[in-house]
Amino acid sequence: MTDKIKLPLFVTRLLVVIFLAPWVLMRFTKPESSKGIAAKYYKISEMPDVMNTLIGVFWVILLLAFFFGIKKRWSYLLVLLLHAVGTAFTLPYLIPGSENFQIMFYAALPIIGAMWLLYTLREHDTILSLNK
Repeated sequence: MTDKIKLPLFVTRLLVVIFLAPWVLMRFTKPESSKGIAAKYYKISEMPDVMNTLIGVFWVILLLAFFFGIKKRWSYLLVLLLHAVGTAFTLPYLIPGSENFQIMFYAALPIIGAMWLLYTLREHDTILSLNK
C-alpha cells in the first residue's frame, strides 16, 4: 500500500476521537446528562456516580490509546465494538417513520464504518502512532 493512505487514515482517526470526545467528557462535566442517557437508551436506571466516573476514566484511557495508536489491534477493536453495541441500543431511533425516529442518530453509522476501516487498515495507520 502506498504512503498516500497514511494521512487519510490519521485524519479519520482524529475525527473519530473528536466525534467521541464530547460523550466521554460529558461523564465529567455533566454526569446527570450521561446518567440520563444511560437510563433512556441503555435501560440502566440507577448508575452510581462512581460507576459513571469509572466508565469515563476507562473511555479517556481507551481514546488516548486509540488516538496514539497504542495496542492497535485491541484499542481499535474495542472502540469499534463498544460504539457498535451502543449504536445497536438506538436501533428503534433509526427507523424512519417510527414514533421514536431521530435523524441525528444516523451520525453513528458512518462512524462505525470509519472505525471498521481503521481497524482493518491499522498496520498502515502510522502517523502519530506510538506502535508503528
